[in-house]
Amino acid sequence: MTAPAAVSLPPGEALRADLVLVVVTAIWGSTFIVNLLAIETAPPLVFVLVRFALAALVLWGCARGRPRTPDLARDSAVIGVLLAIGIGCQIAGQLFTTASKAAFVTGLSVPMTPVAGYFMTRKKPTPENFAGLVLAAVGFGVLTWPRDAAAGWNRGDLLIVVTAVSYAILIVVMCETAPKHDVRWYSFGQIAAAALAVGVARLALAPFLGGNGTFAAAESRALVLTPRVAAAILWMALAATVVTFLAQTWAQQRMSATHAAILFALEPVFTALFAALFLGERMTGRDWAGAALVLAGIVVSELKFSIPART
Repeated sequence: MTAPAAVSLPPGEALRADLVLVVVTAIWGSTFIVNLLAIETAPPLVFVLVRFALAALVLWGCARGRPRTPDLARDSAVIGVLLAIGIGCQIAGQLFTTASKAAFVTGLSVPMTPVAGYFMTRKKPTPENFAGLVLAAVGFGVLTWPRDAAAGWNRGDLLIVVTAVSYAILIVVMCETAPKHDVRWYSFGQIAAAALAVGVARLALAPFLGGNGTFAAAESRALVLTPRVAAAILWMALAATVVTFLAQTWAQQRMSATHAAILFALEPVFTALFAALFLGERMTGRDWAGAALVLAGIVVSELKFSIPART
């Protein structure tokens, strides 16, 4: 999730790295649309479980024969559980909110990361991080505050806040552990652990799925591999998991973390574009204002403010 210090690269290679990460971010942006279309008929957690299981199988094939490192299983389990919480809450939250809004709220993970980092490592947020956090928090309030006194918080928005927090913690843990492990084995371990965690959660929830709630009704469905659902599983497993994990690692070896984070801020923008094109979603002026503040917070949190020296 983080990158080593930037190195001098030929302009062509630096541009290729930028383009690869933009493609990765666009794929991530598409996942909100694919998820929303899939869970119209597929049970959300079972869909995620199949996605992770297929991706883990492919990544295992990529990792075979490469060296394994100490603590690989432990570190993979931590990341896998955080990933399972994040993805599980995200796809469940999309039962109640729009794809565009889900993407912008998920983007709160970037300004939340320095907060998580402080509590976990005692590293204080920079002024840029703090300013970004304030902007993003205000944007989230604009996006999700009830439109009228009778309305309550959108449960989907709150679930996706859990996703953002989970991702923020995941980024901190990843920064501490990723340098110790082979990229392919670590990718496999994370996704396999996430699949196991989602499977255990689904089994634990099984006795409670007989109710009439939106989530219970959706999760009680059988997984029918219609062409749409099968295509969604393949896209989410192969493109949005295997390809993005490997491509992101390659690209971030060729740029600074700050540069990469600014490119990652394009994810909710891509989602809004895809949602408008394929789902006909239209955000209100208030939604756009809140989304702009969230996006501004993401970008500001990764910029460096320069203060001129006094003469």
